[in-house]
Amino acid sequence: MLLIFFIPLFSDTLVDRLHKTIKDEYPSINISSINIDKPDDLPNNFNEFILKEIILLNLRDDNGAFRAIYITPNKSNKSIFFNFKIDFKLQVLIAKRDIDRDHILNLGDYEQKFVNLKDYDKQALTSIPKYQLITKSKIKRGKILTNRHFKTLSDVRKGDKITAVINDGSLKVEIIVTALSDGNIGQIISVRNQNNQILKAQVINKNQAIIK
Repeated sequence: MLLIFFIPLFSDTLVDRLHKTIKDEYPSINISSINIDKPDDLPNNFNEFILKEIILLNLRDDNGAFRAIYITPNKSNKSIFFNFKIDFKLQVLIAKRDIDRDHILNLGDYEQKFVNLKDYDKQALTSIPKYQLITKSKIKRGKILTNRHFKTLSDVRKGDKITAVINDGSLKVEIIVTALSDGNIGQIISVRNQNNQILKAQVINKNQAIIK
């Protein structure tokens, strides 16, 4: 459960926008609490300001700073700088065992854990991959899994021979084509037929595509 603490002078909007801004930059973050410090030099008519934008300036393991841009009653923009305290963790996938190169990643290879910002990698895998991944190098047990460690194991690989379906009204024709690029189910790739014509086809499974 998210617990957000703030000075009553600050509107829910300010806290909500800060939370969203941090979440946009760190999608896997799990925030327990945020406490925004009151600046010493707030304008007397601050409650009349309309929040326009928040810019995150820095984030550390337990604190950070941001710039809030407000529209004042006279329609001008005014920036106000805030510091805040924060309690959070970042979700990542961590190798449960040593993983060899050219290994297809499976559920038994990793576990989800929360880490501090100092241990976080912005290219870290944070949830179960949507596509099959294959390792590009060895990965040690306990390492955070990142996009740099993997390449996608596509449903169709460049050079594969697959069946392409051509629908022409009530007529359905199947031909053998060669994939000219990797592709996953739902994606459109280029294929070459036996007459060396290059066509566009949508992958519908690992062995079949529909000519577009």
